[in-house]
Amino acid sequence: PDWYGLDDEFDEYYVGDGAAFPSPPLHVCLVAAGSRVGYRWETFDGDHPCKVNWLDPEPHRESSDYEKYFEELHKIERQVHFFQGFQQ
Repeated sequence: PDWYGLDDEFDEYYVGDGAAFPSPPLHVCLVAAGSRVGYRWETFDGDHPCKVNWLDPEPHRESSDYEKYFEELHKIERQVHFFQGFQQ
């Protein structure tokens, strides 16, 4: 099948069916919530972002950055309508 991403052993493995899920091309987009940084796959039009793969841990709840992180995290999570929750 046509796929974009990494080997099927990785979380980023993707197979589009061309109907219910957008077909490639996809690209990697950097994402930030407060001081936390991650990446996700998106369609080139930006309409279908996947879940974020965080590169660093969540800030401590009592840090000065946590409130900003928490607000921005919820904005990011609301953008994802599918391609989330498939990790074990």
